[in-house]
Amino acid sequence: MLIECKENEKSKILDYIGKDYGKCLYIFIDLCKYGLDNENFNAWIQYNDKSEIIAVVTEYYKGIQIYSKDVNLDAKEIAEFVLRKNPPVTLGMKETIDKVREYMPGYEEELGTVGQLKQLQVSPNPKAYSASVEELKEIVEILAEDEGIGKPYGFDSLYQQYKERKEENFGRNFILRDEETNEIVCHAGTYAELPELAVIGGVITSPKYRGKGYSKETLAAICEELLDEGKDVFSFYYIPSATKMHQGVGFEKIGDWAKLIK
Repeated sequence: MLIECKENEKSKILDYIGKDYGKCLYIFIDLCKYGLDNENFNAWIQYNDKSEIIAVVTEYYKGIQIYSKDVNLDAKEIAEFVLRKNPPVTLGMKETIDKVREYMPGYEEELGTVGQLKQLQVSPNPKAYSASVEELKEIVEILAEDEGIGKPYGFDSLYQQYKERKEENFGRNFILRDEETNEIVCHAGTYAELPELAVIGGVITSPKYRGKGYSKETLAAICEELLDEGKDVFSFYYIPSATKMHQGVGFEKIGDWAKLIK
């Protein structure tokens, strides 16, 4: 049975997650940051017939996240719920998403990795810097054109997310510019942050600048700042080149991640 949660039930989800937050980072961070009184973040708990929690489903803007500690969820019920929501993207650990996908025709699965930065292995580009709120539209224009990063959300929704994160100190954005044209060469940001941890996201290099190591250097720049603040740094990556880049910077695999894209 899937039941929507109220603010006074937040502790139930946090207790269920426990120390396993590396496998449900978005759920954990959004719950800690926004609680359940935020119009852009909602959560549901799935119980078994013994009234035990077997899964958590959350919705942040248009995206759905699913977490099941023991992968003993009622996948059919959750799939039917997600289909009614009709999100552009559904996220979770691969073993959980694989079960839900059986009941979600029309969605394609994209596989990736959850990694944690253990020790920085690359020198940051000293010209990469923390972007201002005024530079966000330019950043989002690049991200919104990328199928694997922002295109499923659309420019307006993506811009609103980035603006909200920036204004609430819940995310930051590092960019590197071409000194001659002033174009953005590369971007690396955080999708979410808490005092003790951060999740990297939106690492992208403009097409004509690719293959020159700019992503690795810009990613290293934001990671250096996060590590200096005492945060644990996590990231998600989906393609071989991104895996190689993250490993080169110092990320190590936690587990397999998946997203369902309509």
